[in-house]
Amino acid sequence: MTRTPKYSWFILFFLVLSGMINQVDKIIIGLVSVPVMKELDLSPSQWGVVGSSFFWAFTFSSLILGGMADSKNTKKMLSWMSLIWLLVQFATPFVSSVSLLVLTRIILGAGEGPAPALSTAIIGKWFPKHRHGIGFGAVLLGTTGGSAIASPLLISLIDQYGWRSAFIAMGVMGLIVLVFWLVFGRDNPQEIGYPSFQQEEKQSSSLLKVSWREFLPHLFSKNFILIVLCGGCAYWLLAVQSVWFPAYFTKVQQFNGQMLQLAVALPFLFAAFCQIGFAMLSDWLYRKTGDIRKARVNLAGFMMLLSALCVYLGNAADSTAMTIVFFTLAPGFAYVILSLAPAILMEFYSPQNIGKAQGTFIALASATSIIAPMVFGYLIQHSATEAMGYGYAFEASSFGMLIIGILFWIGVRPAKRSHTTIKSDYVQS
Repeated sequence: MTRTPKYSWFILFFLVLSGMINQVDKIIIGLVSVPVMKELDLSPSQWGVVGSSFFWAFTFSSLILGGMADSKNTKKMLSWMSLIWLLVQFATPFVSSVSLLVLTRIILGAGEGPAPALSTAIIGKWFPKHRHGIGFGAVLLGTTGGSAIASPLLISLIDQYGWRSAFIAMGVMGLIVLVFWLVFGRDNPQEIGYPSFQQEEKQSSSLLKVSWREFLPHLFSKNFILIVLCGGCAYWLLAVQSVWFPAYFTKVQQFNGQMLQLAVALPFLFAAFCQIGFAMLSDWLYRKTGDIRKARVNLAGFMMLLSALCVYLGNAADSTAMTIVFFTLAPGFAYVILSLAPAILMEFYSPQNIGKAQGTFIALASATSIIAPMVFGYLIQHSATEAMGYGYAFEASSFGMLIIGILFWIGVRPAKRSHTTIKSDYVQS
């Protein structure tokens, strides 16, 4: 197998840091939910709109700018995106109305939308195919592990200095990471004298990069649609976790202090272990079998079913300990699809089109994050009690995840081939 350059791991380290900043920027809004709702006098439905607004532009920017990762300098693109992230964090402490808060979330979403596609494209340049799972898993490890570390620290910061301090702290962190990326980041291995993995893929692929117009019909295949739906379940739960978990633990479960920090941080910590652990397991299975279903599809499908079960049990649990346990397990199991989906797509698409594929996947799958916060907000506000509203919302989420997880597990099937490596640039149904 092709050796991985040592500098590839250095690039991956920066992608992990970038993913960490990216995710923590998202979840801050949930951590400050109680004080901000109180200060701005917001109802649950209004807070649902605030939580949803991040994904309004996120979806379109991941589709449009994510596709540009196939042909543009990815280092420059990630640099500009990172600059937008930190500027928004520095601006948010000055908001004084719900409309301004929504505006900052929209701009942040637009800046962060292309990030997963950019990371995918960069990993495709710097890592051979048999390392893709660990590459994508490491980036997602940064997003979840970073959130696990940052959440308790930010909650303490908010308690001591107010909610605005959390945004300032993340702006400073974003600035530090951006400076290091500008100095040490590289667009591709050829800049430091290594051969391009993409060039090897070009030579082994019968089809090269195509235009959006030629590419679009391939997105209506059964496989791609099911991958998007399964990813949509993960984004649904991610939005709920980011926007509503802290308020749920505070208002319904009556957690505060260290218990609240534990309940918020543990799901991210467990998800971090899931991202890297299942990515490594998937890569090992792929090296052993060369079979995408055995190595990636079966794993992601089974984990989604377990996540659906945990969401249901977390809502039904009658003890604090079991509530924390099941709501810790649910996100980690669900997010496995987010680390394996890029590796699955890399099997179906040529590297010259992976930016379009991953950008479209993120755009469509993350659309559920627009809906989820508002659905929860509506049910919470219009139910007899907040606890009942959360209960209805969690039950509906569990049922939807269960059905889609089964369809994904059964339905995603690549065409039979005489060899194990899939080298086409479109999803075959």
